[in-house]
Amino acid sequence: MKKQSQKIFYCKWGLANIYSNRIEINNNLKYNKQLRDYIVKHELGHNINSFDLYHEFNINYSIMPKLILFIITNPKTWIDFSPIQIKNKIIIYDINMFLLYLILFSIILFIRWL
Repeated sequence: MKKQSQKIFYCKWGLANIYSNRIEINNNLKYNKQLRDYIVKHELGHNINSFDLYHEFNINYSIMPKLILFIITNPKTWIDFSPIQIKNKIIIYDINMFLLYLILFSIILFIRWL
């Protein structure tokens, strides 16, 4: 199935996630077309079969203030910053978040060690 033909589903929790057959985005993004379109485009850019930490940081900085404001004002999106989630009694892990936290904690330990 091509990524462009994936259906978009709205959900209450999280910001956005891509699965093999669908994209889930936060309900509140219905009301912000610019942010919704950017997030859907970002999710379509993911390669769900490999690590793509680079893709997470390859972002449009002009939209970041709006994205950060949306995340801060919608606490249910915060769950996407967890490396492990449970959805429909299935444990889902995000290797990119594991790597991000590993890098962050390594930097903190290195600075503390100095």
